[in-house]
Parts: sequence; C-alpha cells; structure tokens
Amino acid sequence: MSVLDRYLIKEVGASVLGALAVVVLALLGGALYEVLAPLLARGADPWVVSQYLAFRVPEALVRGAPLAFLFALLLVLSRMGEESELKAMLAGGVSKLRVLFPLLLLGTFLFVVCLAAADSLVPRSLQQGQSVLRQAVLQKPRALLQPGTRLVDAYGRVVYVGEVSDTGIGQVRVITAEEILVAEQGRFEQGTLVLSQGMRVTYGGARPRTVARFERATVPLVELSLEPPGGLFSLTVAELRQRIAQYRAQGLPYHAELTALHRKWAEPAAVYSFALFAVGLAFFLLGGSRSLGMLGVVVLTFIYYATWSVGRIMGEQGALHPILAAWGPNLLYALAGLALLRLGKR
Repeated sequence: MSVLDRYLIKEVGASVLGALAVVVLALLGGALYEVLAPLLARGADPWVVSQYLAFRVPEALVRGAPLAFLFALLLVLSRMGEESELKAMLAGGVSKLRVLFPLLLLGTFLFVVCLAAADSLVPRSLQQGQSVLRQAVLQKPRALLQPGTRLVDAYGRVVYVGEVSDTGIGQVRVITAEEILVAEQGRFEQGTLVLSQGMRVTYGGARPRTVARFERATVPLVELSLEPPGGLFSLTVAELRQRIAQYRAQGLPYHAELTALHRKWAEPAAVYSFALFAVGLAFFLLGGSRSLGMLGVVVLTFIYYATWSVGRIMGEQGALHPILAAWGPNLLYALAGLALLRLGKR
C-alpha cells in the first residue's frame, strides 16, 4: 500500500467515524420520536424503552455506515479540492482512477462488515429488542399496544388488535391464508392470549368453507413479536427466502419481503456507488474551481437517503419492482459518478 493509499484511507476513515456517530444519533432519534415517544406517553416503562433503543443500535450502525461513508467522501474530497491537493495529484501524474482505488478498498471493508452484520448481529439484536417489548406487553398491554397493532404468534399467524383497554384487548383477529379467528375480547394469561366470544372461519380457496363459534380459545405467544417499522430487517436472508417461498406457494403478495431481501445486499453495496460519485464530483468541480461546501455535502447525502426511503416504500407496496426499489438509488449515484468522471478535469 502506497503513501497515497494510506493518506486517503486515513483521512476518509477518520471522517467516517465522526459522521457515523452523527448519523446513528439521527436514526435513533427518529426511532425515538416515531415509535418510542408514543409508548412513553402511554405509560410504558422508561427502562424497557431504553433497552429496546439500545437493541436498535446495531441496526442504526449498519444502515448508517454507507451514509456516513458518502458524507465523509464528499467532505474530504471537497476539502482536498479547495486546498489544491487534487490539482497537485493531477500535476504529479496521479490519475482519477488511482485516487478512486484506495476509496474502493475502504468501501469493500465497510461492505463486508455491514453485509455480515446485517445477516447475523442485527437480526439477533432486533429480535432481542422485540423480546423485551413482548414481556412488557404481557405485563402492561395498554402501554405498548394501540388499536391497529399487528402481532405475530408462535405459529407465524398475524394477530390484529382492534381495541385496547386496561384489562385486555378487543376486536381481535388471528389471520392466516386458510382461516380467520375473530373474537370480541382477549386477555394475556401466563404467556398466552386467551380469546373469548369468537368465531372461526376456514376457507377453501377464496370461499368460506366452515363457520363455527367458540367461547374460549388460546393463542400461544412464545414467539410473539411486534412488527415495528422496518421489522423485516430483523429477518436473516434465509428467513426472508423461506417466507417469500411460502407466500409465493400460497399466492400471497411478497413485495415487502423481496424488497427487504435485495436491500440486504444493496444497502452495503452503495459504498461502491458513493466512491465513484464522490471522486467524479470532486474532479468535476475542480475544473471550474468550484466548491461543494458543507451544505452541498449534507444535501447530496440527504438526497440518497430520500431516494432510498421512497424506493423502499414503493417496493414494499408493489408500486415499484423490488430489484429497482432496492438497487435504484445505487444505480443513480453510480451513473452520475461515471458521467462526472468522464466530464471532470483530467
């Protein structure tokens, strides 16, 4: 590794660490505002909420690392352009591709670490966080549940909660492709959900096959998990593939699962598009003695986050093909980087 390689990796690496701290705090702050603040307002135990937030840290690190890499690249290369370091490199015979090489090397390290963590550490951490909430739900349902909450029981069935009170829940639906359980009341007893005054409807294809009423039914909650925003990220690649195959066999939509599967690879792979884009932009601005500035760095980083968020939502809802939804933002930055490299100062 040459002196140039070590210099670029050291400069960008140090900025990545600082940017990562800011990005992680921002992501956790969003989770606190959107998910955890309402729980605290309804009387949830602050210790439980803080534990759950701690279990979200690995996810924030993995998702924040590519964004921090983009921010650091734009910041460092912009500074190097302003201080004429890039001009000196060009004058000394250092090509743009030579500058790009060590950044791709650093990006590869981040890609491998994030990809491995996204399929091991992050799912385990999120599942532990869900376990913390599960125990809190059993002890104090009104604090952590609200009308419209969806749960998953031990058999993978979706449990829909229509009403929540101090004593229990109501208007409960347990849904699978073959049957639906509808109950007026429900309460938690020793790790199970007990349903009262309900009806069971089974289906043969799209038509009801049998209808029966019951006075009492139990739903096991051993593997109960809440489905927070982005809950599919708590599944491994193997689990996502298994769920996709299951839904495909049952004729159920699986846009969200397929989008999440591709995002497992696309999110860490964004580092390559970012390196290409940042180097291309730095040399393009160098040609006219222009400066990106801190505002430009923040805006370009936010643009990727915005396109990533929109693509994820459209992919999960089936409005955009999952492959395009997951890889589209990467492709946009890669194409822009190639164009800028071609147009930039040689």
